[in-house]
Amino acid sequence: SPGSDPMSSLLKIAGDHGAKLQSVSLGQGQGPVAIAAMGEAAREGYWVVLQNCHLAPSWMPALERYWESELTADKTHQQFRLWLTSYPTEAFPVSILQNAVK
Repeated sequence: SPGSDPMSSLLKIAGDHGAKLQSVSLGQGQGPVAIAAMGEAAREGYWVVLQNCHLAPSWMPALERYWESELTADKTHQQFRLWLTSYPTEAFPVSILQNAVK
């Protein structure tokens, strides 16, 4: 919901599951940082939070392509989790919303 920050809840959940959690706050120039974080987490089996997706509308197509080509069941560690936070935006890829657990 607007104005809420889920990070404290995510940190608690990660701690309860013994999972490493890395956060990337999206904005100018953070796309490559986010891709690197997702790639490592997908290989190693930890969790990534991409915060403020609404601040990177021009990067959303790149996220969608990466999601579809690299974050597939056969390429990711079973323990990998990707969390996304965003205000409502038309730029958010529908395919990610359709294939995500909400």
